[in-house]
Amino acid sequence: MYTSMKKIHKDKDVEPTEFEESVAQAFFDLENTNQDLKSDLKDLYINSAVQIDVSGSRKAVVVHVPYRLRKAFRKVHVKLVRELEK
Repeated sequence: MYTSMKKIHKDKDVEPTEFEESVAQAFFDLENTNQDLKSDLKDLYINSAVQIDVSGSRKAVVVHVPYRLRKAFRKVHVKLVRELEK
């Protein structure tokens, strides 16, 4: 069965945090619901995700991706950010 856990790859014996699981779930949901991003997100996954505070009460999410997938992520970056901000 294909689940959101396929969207996050961690080192051995390291469990993803709850926040990383929610980011992976968002990637999984986008892949299954957005036809425009489906083919682009099929082979992509993340290594980790961290939420940081930025100026005042605003927050940002830093998503760490494997170097070899960086080019593929850059192709869909604008669409991906737009969809994840919704």
